[in-house]
Amino acid sequence: MGSTYHPTVSTTAVPASADLSTQAARLFFDRQLSKVEIAARLGISRFRVARLIDDALADGLVRIEYRDIPADDRGLAAVLEERFGLDLCAVAVAASDEAPAATTAFSAVVRLAAAILHGLISPGDVIGVAWGSTLAAVVREIPRRSDPDVEVVQLAGSSARLDRGRDAGELARVLADRLGATHRAIYAPTFVESAALRAALVREPEVAETVARFDALDLAIVGIGAMPTGDEGAASSLVQSGVLDETEVLRLAALGAVGDLVVHPFDARGRFVAPDLAERAIAIGVEELRSVRRVVAVASGTRKAGAIRGALASGVIRMLVTDGPTARAVLEGA
Repeated sequence: MGSTYHPTVSTTAVPASADLSTQAARLFFDRQLSKVEIAARLGISRFRVARLIDDALADGLVRIEYRDIPADDRGLAAVLEERFGLDLCAVAVAASDEAPAATTAFSAVVRLAAAILHGLISPGDVIGVAWGSTLAAVVREIPRRSDPDVEVVQLAGSSARLDRGRDAGELARVLADRLGATHRAIYAPTFVESAALRAALVREPEVAETVARFDALDLAIVGIGAMPTGDEGAASSLVQSGVLDETEVLRLAALGAVGDLVVHPFDARGRFVAPDLAERAIAIGVEELRSVRRVVAVASGTRKAGAIRGALASGVIRMLVTDGPTARAVLEGA
């Protein structure tokens, strides 16, 4: 960068306060998008975008100043948005972004994701939530409110082998509780032994009512799982839950799987592999997920860089929240 000063927008708050108002202002001032374009990206009205920008200025969340080097988080977010065609990317910056402790980066991502999601959720929205340790932390960070018109839908069945805190059923219940929303659970396991049994279970009224809501989702919140590599174990609730045996995990590796979205493994090019798993899964399907206007993925940790690249290449993810080191690792391998 040269030393010539130029106008930019600088956030004055710490990442925990960088909510949707800040993100809308960034898209408006930094990216020079119109309010109509921002509304289309975020899935909210242009009138709400205008209010968010006004609030960001009035509350001091942003200020106009002259700087010769843009903040790392905004720069990385813009590059990721352009590289992968994202509607929105937010990169959390830990206290020492040059070499942050993993827990510090993770906490920053959780706070930022919770703030953004809190702003994205509007009255009347139907929200789907998957499973995993990252999402569990995000859900518990979302500010409490009372919004009975919001509906929270569990996106995958439960597993007795997964600890309760990360289970999809528990996450959906906790999120609904924090939002004061209604809750639709899936009273069935994640995987069953055959496609025929799955078909029978999804005809049961208590399961069918929830599965039918997959087509009504306004927003889906997902994590990105990373498959095991030669020197590292899995960072995937799908694998860690034990619902797949060792033979199945090895088969996925042979198929080139690098990660998974909900229960759907994909390879480095974003192609979903092992469709036979989906036939036995009581969970949202790939095409159902792809049709959701706003799919927000939250992922942290450089070991997930390859999985994040594959997930972004799939075209399913529209919004991403991650940390600085992970964002750089994703770009380095792209």
